[in-house]
Amino acid sequence: MIDEATLAQMNGEYVMPPDAGPAWRAAAEYGFDMSLVEDAMRMTPEQRLERHQHALDMILELKEAGERHAPK
Repeated sequence: MIDEATLAQMNGEYVMPPDAGPAWRAAAEYGFDMSLVEDAMRMTPEQRLERHQHALDMILELKEAGERHAPK
């Protein structure tokens, strides 16, 4: 039988770590998606910078495309 925490994780629901401190719990209760924080913390600083740069490049490309195709 699958326990509730495992089932929640399988369904993509966030499962609070048992050792989460009060600040972590408060952030989660306030509505922050702590799974995103956990994912970011698994990456190296270089990986986080690379992901940020990729997103920034995409935004700049979209902005340029919008400017090229905007009515004049």
